[in-house]
Amino acid sequence: MREEINNNHLHHKTLRQRIMRRIYLLFMVRNLSPFAFDCVLIVVAVFFVTVFVSVHDVLSNFTTAASGSNALMFSLSAVSGTKLQTKLLLVALGVVGFFAVRHLKQAVRAVRTLREQKSESKPL
Repeated sequence: MREEINNNHLHHKTLRQRIMRRIYLLFMVRNLSPFAFDCVLIVVAVFFVTVFVSVHDVLSNFTTAASGSNALMFSLSAVSGTKLQTKLLLVALGVVGFFAVRHLKQAVRAVRTLREQKSESKPL
């Protein structure tokens, strides 16, 4: 009889652990997937920006302009002299970056919440 009670208790405990693992997994997927999607969008946007913009030339020109304290004038002339596609890609990259930072904060909060819940549920 006692052995049967122990077996039932162990079965209940392992079942509860499996269920909680699935809940934790779903919680993490739900909170990390927007950030992962944003990262994919950033990679795609950066690729398209590098197709239209020579990043090496922009950086070398910017360092030259920054040394002469003309960074603001350089930035304004660089933006005003670019094609519409490049401007739209840069705006899209900025928007995706904004959402990526927001989703990263959400993912970090989710991980902290999960860690706090795990540490509270551990027996002493």
